[in-house]
Order: sequence, then C-alpha cells, then structure tokens
Amino acid sequence: MAAMSEPDWSRLSALDPELLRAFVAVVDSGGFTAAAKQLHRTQSTISLRIRTLEERLETHVFLRNSRRLSLSRDGENFLIHARRIIQVQNDAIAALNRGRREGVIRFGLPEDYAELWLPDLLKKFYALRPDVRPHIHCRMSLELLERLQAGELDLALVVRHGTQTGGRHLGSEDVVWAAHRDFALDKAAPVPLALFPETCCYRQRGLEALAALDRPCHVVYTSQSPTGIKIAVNHGAAVTIIDRCTLPPNWRVLGEDEGLPPLPPADLELHRSSGICDPAADELATLIEGMIEERRR
Repeated sequence: MAAMSEPDWSRLSALDPELLRAFVAVVDSGGFTAAAKQLHRTQSTISLRIRTLEERLETHVFLRNSRRLSLSRDGENFLIHARRIIQVQNDAIAALNRGRREGVIRFGLPEDYAELWLPDLLKKFYALRPDVRPHIHCRMSLELLERLQAGELDLALVVRHGTQTGGRHLGSEDVVWAAHRDFALDKAAPVPLALFPETCCYRQRGLEALAALDRPCHVVYTSQSPTGIKIAVNHGAAVTIIDRCTLPPNWRVLGEDEGLPPLPPADLELHRSSGICDPAADELATLIEGMIEERRR
C-alpha cells in the first residue's frame, strides 16, 4: 500500500485573514476603492492583497475582461469558504475573549497622544475602576481601526482618515509643520522631511499641500514611531508634521515665513467595538470624551 503523501502546509498561507477580508470586502462593497475605505486601507494595499491571494491560490478570483467587477467561477466557489473561514476566526477570537475579558479593557490610541494624555487618563480610570486592567495598544490610526474590526480592541481613539467615519467625533487638534528650534529652513531649498509611512494621513496631506505650491521636498527619514521621528528632528536634519498639542519644548512651529502651507486640522474620533457591552468601557469612553472636551474650553 502506497504511503500517503504529506499535506502541503505552505498552502495554508493562502488563508491569511488580511487577504480573505480584503477579498470579501471587495465583493461586498463592489470595488477596490470602496473596499479600501471600508478597511481603512489604501487602494494599492487592497490590490496587492488580492493579487497575493490569487498567486497563493494559483487562480483568478475576479474576471479581468469586464468593465464591471465580477467573480470568476473559482472566485464564486472560494467566496463561500472565505466567508466561513472569517466567521470561524471571529468566533474563535470571541470565544477566547469571553474567557479573558473579565476585568480587562483593550484600548488603542496613537503613540504621540498616549504620551500626552494617557498618564492622566489612567489615573482617573484606576480611581473609578480599580478592578479593571487596561491593555493599551499604541499604533497608527489605520492599524488601530483594523484591529478594532478584527475584534482585538474594545475602544480606539484615532485620527480620521478621509471623509468616511464610523466613530464619535470628539474634536479637532491643530496640525503644524515643526522642526528643532535651531533648524533653519531655506525658503528656496527642498524641504527635508521626517514622516510616518504612506498610510499616515498627515504625510499624505503634507505632501499634497507642498505639491500644490510647487515646493520641492524629499523624505529623508521614515518611521512608524514618534520616537524615531523625534530623533531625526532633534538631530536638526528634518522638518516633520505634528499636532500642536504634542509639540516638544525644544521644537518650533514653521509656517508662511519658511514658505510652508497651512495644514488641515486632525479630527479625533472614538471608535467602539460593536460586540462589546461593558460598563468599564462606558466609563473609559466617558473619561476620554471629557478629557478632550476639557481641552476645548
């Protein structure tokens, strides 16, 4: 009797949750652009995920010879299983969370806001709920929204990207160009920039504003962490974009005198997981709203 061949476990990589969610989002929303907005990702990211999925499945899930987006026969068959896999994954996370969630609240916010607000926020929260342990996640806004949708967060304070919203608008913060106080920017020279990666809305808005003025620039430093950005700026090598409220004391705001355009404010939103019903989450949300409301007075 012939020995049974070993299964190809590498094929399981085709079932990467991010690829499956992108595939289902494109189908449900009717296109790549709409799916990108739904998942808070760029269109190029969604296109890459679909292309990667097709490569791993070794088939086309969408027809390429039609003006309207339509599924191939393999795509129609795979969609059924993709939905089941996502549901099983969601159920598994929910089951684990039910066992772990008692006494835990999972809250995410950008790192620069964490440095500014988190100490006072946690002090007030511990005074109200000493029995609850906050698990804090510091990430970029788009990643926080993605984790919230995946059931990995209960609350997320984020900066709105684009016009689509699913959270409660809490207020706005001024966004400015900034550099070390000893840095001198030549109005005729290209602007050296230290910025977050391409998914950052500050980066997108800043580059668009400079392009509208035909002001030359070049990104000399990229970091996902505010700490990395601060190293570059403190070295006196670059200009960055930052919320005015988080401006370090040894930095200064740059503007028209240096030939830099004004930037749109940051709209802050509080997003909440649809599956959570927890008085501790209610109290934390109230504290966050109150903290930001206090700043506006």
